[in-house]
Amino acid sequence: MKKILNSAENMVSEMGAALALANTAVIFDSRYRYLRKKTINRNKVSLLSGGGSGHEPAHGGFVGAGMLDAAICGDVFASPSQIQVYRAITGSAGDRGSLLIIKNYSGDVMNFQNAAYLAEMDGLAVDYVKVCDDIAVQDSLYTVGRRGVAGTVLVHKIAGAAAEAGGDLAEVKRLAQKTADHVRSLGFALSSCTVPAKGTPTFSLDEGEMEYGIGIHGEPGIRREKLLRAGDLAKRIIPAIGADLKLKGGDEVALLVNGFGATPLMELHILAYSLMPELIAGGLKVYRIFTGNYMTSLDMAGASVSLLKLDGELKTLLDAPSDAPGFMVRGAAEPPCFRPIPCPENDRPVSYRAESGTASLGNGKITLENMIYIIDKMSELIIENEKPFCEIDAHGGDGDFGMSVAKGFRRLKFEWEIPAKSKTIGELLDACSIVIMEHCGGASGPLWGFAFKYAAKNTAGKTELDIPAFAAMMGAAVQGIQETGKRCFGRGAEVGDKTLIDALSPCADTWLAAAKKGGSPLSVFREAAAAAVAGAESTRHIVARMGRAENAGKRSLGYADAGAYALGFIFTKIAESLSD
Repeated sequence: MKKILNSAENMVSEMGAALALANTAVIFDSRYRYLRKKTINRNKVSLLSGGGSGHEPAHGGFVGAGMLDAAICGDVFASPSQIQVYRAITGSAGDRGSLLIIKNYSGDVMNFQNAAYLAEMDGLAVDYVKVCDDIAVQDSLYTVGRRGVAGTVLVHKIAGAAAEAGGDLAEVKRLAQKTADHVRSLGFALSSCTVPAKGTPTFSLDEGEMEYGIGIHGEPGIRREKLLRAGDLAKRIIPAIGADLKLKGGDEVALLVNGFGATPLMELHILAYSLMPELIAGGLKVYRIFTGNYMTSLDMAGASVSLLKLDGELKTLLDAPSDAPGFMVRGAAEPPCFRPIPCPENDRPVSYRAESGTASLGNGKITLENMIYIIDKMSELIIENEKPFCEIDAHGGDGDFGMSVAKGFRRLKFEWEIPAKSKTIGELLDACSIVIMEHCGGASGPLWGFAFKYAAKNTAGKTELDIPAFAAMMGAAVQGIQETGKRCFGRGAEVGDKTLIDALSPCADTWLAAAKKGGSPLSVFREAAAAAVAGAESTRHIVARMGRAENAGKRSLGYADAGAYALGFIFTKIAESLSD
């Protein structure tokens, strides 16, 4: 277990103190471990919530105008004590009473309700609502009835707006309860969380598994099953929530996509995108979307989906301003207009195998048909080896090389009719260069793209290449890469810099030597491929001076440059597939 902490015993107090340092509109009571607004408005209902820590930004991040007045911090995944809650009530009480919003977990219910009783004994007006929005399970180890999960955030928002608008305790409770009655959630986990005091994951999942219907403490879900695509998850989650809420065509909803702590925001947005077609298919109108980390589970990977059924009253309160750092709202927003992103590769099947041109160098020259085959075979090899190329790149770069190059050549295969219709080798290479420049990611687009572009310029108008002409084309490819580097960084890569040039330049030099001494194209292909492999191997002993591995320094020693390795591998496999 790797955690940024001083001690498990003091982590909640240190976190609470830091929240108050970052948000100077709140103060932290270090003895009773609750955050509250620095200035309490005595003329409004005070709104309180809280629970175990580890769910950040819940609950301290929701203290602010338009949401909570105070949030009580229990130990990790453990309810705060009744005295903690009682002190928070007395420390934030105004003249119009206090409302507690309680997630339906046994410890939370007992401690918050008993704290309310203690405060009432002091003559304070206190009431509460329970949130039971999780449709995954009816009962769990922690609850009697359904669990309170991320939908609670929307209850905070609506109740906070109602209190800010001047509603009395009964009215704020009515609206909080109405929201709780109209919100439902369902979550799934891709990995366990690790409670610091325990030091090991709460549960384990095999690669490719997910826990469907997970709770926010890592407690079991409905079932463990094979990991689903985002679109398939959406097809299951939306109908399940819709049926439980009894949603029908024409109903308006707010959508909240919540991360569990370790899920990148990119993936949460992909989930939100994937949910939209299912909501539309159900005839539902999406009024607002909230995507982010709102009620997490420490470092668990996964997400939950919440739907709030809206009417005019709830919409107005949802749109009311909130300056709580964990849930800022600036007023009404234009409802989202969903437009599916076209994915043309999915519209028709595409073969990524080499299926065009010819591998036979029958007349001692490299023809247009040979070049079509060579690039077709190159595409096949790059796409097939996307993951291994990424793994090699991870040792000295950022691990995306294989993905970046494969993305461009996968698109090239999809648009294969464009280069395949070329009348000359120059036209073929130029058509390829445009696709590569557009679709190869990162540095691969410029480097590979200009290698093809310069090679295209060198072979303009030619339908076949002898060994000297092929050598000139390879030299042009090297020049294209080096001049790209010079434009961008002041100099182009040379042999010894630990880049793809360490493989490409020896390969080109072998062709140039063969142009002087003669030989068959097939034998030169094999000699040049061997030179590329040797060049790539030499990079294992080099500290990078340019390229993806430059920042890795000595950590890249012992590993070949990913681009150089890929070229050596590709040239070798192409040479093996050719014949006289």
